Amino acid sequence: MELHILEHSLKVASIAKEGIQFFTHGLIKLAFLPSKTRCKFFTLTETPEDYTIIVDEEGFKGKFCFE
Repeated sequence: MELHILEHSLKVASIAKEGIQFFTHGLIKLAFLPSKTRCKFFTLTETPEDYTIIVDEEGFKGKFCFE
């Protein structure tokens, strides 16, 4: 078995809980239409204060880019 470590560039964003409605369209595209965003990796984590989104460079450059 071989292990290959790939170079990735990730972007981290924090969204206040009261502002999440402005980003739901982009999040839905990331989750269900990855071919439209070219995103290979993203994660959404809820904390007591906000939501944290980690997305790869392609996803950040794509349509999700906080439109």
